[in-house]
Amino acid sequence: MSLLDMQVDRSTPIPLYYQLKQLILKEIESGHYKVGENIPTEMQLVDHFQISRSTVRQAIKELVSEGYLKREASNGTTVTKPDNSSESFIRSFEPFYQQIRRQNKTPRTELLQLNVIDPDAHLRGKMELGPTDKVISMFRRRSADDTPMVLIQNFMPYSLCSFILSEDFTVRSLYELLMSHPETTIENTQSRISAELQTEEDQKLLQLDSDVPMLCFHNIARRSDGVILDYAFSRYRGDLNKFVLIDKPNLHPGY
Repeated sequence: MSLLDMQVDRSTPIPLYYQLKQLILKEIESGHYKVGENIPTEMQLVDHFQISRSTVRQAIKELVSEGYLKREASNGTTVTKPDNSSESFIRSFEPFYQQIRRQNKTPRTELLQLNVIDPDAHLRGKMELGPTDKVISMFRRRSADDTPMVLIQNFMPYSLCSFILSEDFTVRSLYELLMSHPETTIENTQSRISAELQTEEDQKLLQLDSDVPMLCFHNIARRSDGVILDYAFSRYRGDLNKFVLIDKPNLHPGY
């Protein structure tokens, strides 16, 4: 069965562009469309699936950004081989600039806000702070080749991390800096990952189209004694960031 024999399912809440994207990807991965070959034209896809041209373009746009397709004015849309170096691997304490340079791109960090605040009750509880403890609030935007990639909000205990206020975070890595001081050496991090809708702030600061999803990380970094050194939220644009989780499975009796 070829792509133009398939149909999208209008009875499900799954977006039509995503269904089309998955159908095209399935045909590429099965070898029906080989590297260098053309997929059907936009108008062929519009006519066959009875969907809008903008829906078709969104599906193709995402496959282009992921390295599966290439658009050429004189040759249509052809299949290409993804470059796995564009993926980001989640590794302990790997600085952003190392991740981006592995992709042969130039990293850039902008410090949008850095100040000392009195945390509200919610933040105080999450960071396990005392009633008079202050917090350093840091907000950054990071880019690859001048393309905004991620927004990062960090909260750190002022009593332990005040030395960072004099640092230049356009060139310094926060975690490398924390790890260079004995009292702020990170023992472990805990991350929660979710997919979320973009906010107005995301759209403005990351220069997003209205339908780009967000990959959101909530991270807590602790010292060996359990003290929280960093309480952070990172919001990655979902069209340009991919992550590979590296883990070793453990066998358990009964499984």
